[in-house]
Amino acid sequence: MDEKSRMPLQFILGIILALGAGVLMFFGVFDVSIRIAIGTIGLVLIATSKYRLL
Repeated sequence: MDEKSRMPLQFILGIILALGAGVLMFFGVFDVSIRIAIGTIGLVLIATSKYRLL
């Protein structure tokens, strides 16, 4: 997989994890530490991807 096709994949995976953590926090499915860790991993994936919306 080349660099160009990996960037949107990393960005989309980060969006899914961050939104999934928000849903888990809303419904209280897992412990607080697990929900925060999933959200943090999602935000790190979004921040480190070189994909830009604008």
